Amino acid sequence: MRAGSGRRRNPIDLGQPGASAQAEYQRRRRRDGVFGRVLAPLVNVLRGERASTVAWARGGDGEARVGTYLTEVVGARGIVLHDRRIARSRGNIDHIAVVPTGIWVIDTKRYRARIGVRHPMGWFITRPSLVVNGRTRTDLVAGVQRQRQLVQAAAGPGVDVRPVLCFVDARWNWPARPFQVDGVTVTWPTPLARTLRGRGALSRREVEALARRIARAFPAYAPSGTSQSPTGAWPNR
Repeated sequence: MRAGSGRRRNPIDLGQPGASAQAEYQRRRRRDGVFGRVLAPLVNVLRGERASTVAWARGGDGEARVGTYLTEVVGARGIVLHDRRIARSRGNIDHIAVVPTGIWVIDTKRYRARIGVRHPMGWFITRPSLVVNGRTRTDLVAGVQRQRQLVQAAAGPGVDVRPVLCFVDARWNWPARPFQVDGVTVTWPTPLARTLRGRGALSRREVEALARRIARAFPAYAPSGTSQSPTGAWPNR
């Protein structure tokens, strides 16, 4: 090798947003077709697809829309990884954005629901809580917190890893603005994109090195695995 030349590094597998959810939707469609190839289409027309099956298609579409948008907006400022597998689990992480401000773990939820926050009130509510269609949804907050812990362990110390719940097609209580619940940012795609484009301390080289480390720890979805629950599931079900 000549002096001054270097080997080109392998490209990072960014993954395909929503791929595992769409694969699960197709798998469930095949499973639901218990009436055979001839009668199954007719039954689906008369009965309609199962809500639990359709939820996977909705969720995959939401992940694809958010992932494509974030990738375009972040551009050369950072690297957005999509649909990442979690070792020894059927779960996945929808998006991991590595940008100058650090690492953002993003769980996309496509809910046609009203999103709000319930603030502390007396002895009964001691801290803010996420409310979806009037119901407290601490499970959504806890889920993305667990994802953040896994990514933090892979990133190592000294790197800020922030969890995000990003809702698509939702309605927001007035005044509509992002908020935080137990350290989790609850938002929608437009303000999230502005946040990811913010100035930070990480250089372009550091961003790439971190993205490679995270991509190795959480590989892109492969057909042998799938998400654990549909991100497009209706929250009241």
